[in-house]
Amino acid sequence: MMETHVSRYGKILLAVLVAGILISIPWVTSNYFVMMSIRVMYFGMLTMSLSLLAGELGLVSLMQAAFFGIAGYFVAILQSRYGLPFPIPPLVGITVAIIAAGLFGLLVIRARGIYFLMLTLVLGQLVWALASQWASVTKGDTGIHGVYAPVIFGISTEKSKTAFYFFQLIVFAGIAYFLTALKRSPFGLMLRGVRDSETRMAMLGYPVALLCYSAFVFAALVAAVGGVFFAYFTGLINPHSVSLTANVETLLAAILGGINALSGAILGTGILKTLDVVLSGVTKRYMLFMGIMFLFVIMFAPHGIVGTIRKHWDALVGPAADWFGFRRERALAAFLSGQGSSSQSRKRKEGEEEKED
Repeated sequence: MMETHVSRYGKILLAVLVAGILISIPWVTSNYFVMMSIRVMYFGMLTMSLSLLAGELGLVSLMQAAFFGIAGYFVAILQSRYGLPFPIPPLVGITVAIIAAGLFGLLVIRARGIYFLMLTLVLGQLVWALASQWASVTKGDTGIHGVYAPVIFGISTEKSKTAFYFFQLIVFAGIAYFLTALKRSPFGLMLRGVRDSETRMAMLGYPVALLCYSAFVFAALVAAVGGVFFAYFTGLINPHSVSLTANVETLLAAILGGINALSGAILGTGILKTLDVVLSGVTKRYMLFMGIMFLFVIMFAPHGIVGTIRKHWDALVGPAADWFGFRRERALAAFLSGQGSSSQSRKRKEGEEEKED
């Protein structure tokens, strides 16, 4: 019981600390850092959508950027061409991305392994080709410009980066909570069961195809929300947003942070996008340095940064836990629980002896 309380209080303290840091960012940092945080959040949603599929189902998708771009394109078209007010463009964009995921899912959901990867690659390239060549709608490689962030409760998120930051932070936190709850729900447990042994789950009567299809659509929803914020923040959308490069960068970010954890997706995105900006300003060969970094990650931390930290958590935190007495409290809790169980067994034996007498 005491161990549960310690763990619960630790999680609450960590959540409060993270929330305090995120809320204070616009007030204690520069505008550049605020813009980088916004960038990490909308790309982080794209990476989390991939982590949901790869971490829970073991399916690596190379078309998550397609749903990201579909939502962004519809926001841009409906706002710049038809002048529809908020929130109609984002709602339509997310809905169309979900419908596209539903149609594409019918084609790919029974494939596994390299076949799933190749099918999603082909479909992702199909979306990129439409965005690049359907110039009458998408304006080709130039893209669609003139997308403006909405006015919410009389506050212009276009003029105020702080307002846009908090607007996106609320949605981002909601998406992160939704995915965390989804992973801990019976649905998430069933997805991991399919990942570990699809044949066994099918023999037990679980609808394996429907579970995979639902996860595919949920992942597309998360990516589409990120695409809406991308279009609003950058003010444009072009074929690069749905390109193979965008999908590969998403996969690299997930691998860097830890593809099995949502926190790893966010951390990997933050590191990748930060290095992308910093190194590109220092040298033209920045991709070489990033490639070397990923090589070291795959060789020495195959589970990503978060996965490696979790694996060696006791060795890293053990001395500090001993210093603050957490392990002593755990030992005491185990001792008390053992005492309680032994007293219960002793009472049960006494009761049986009285019945025999």
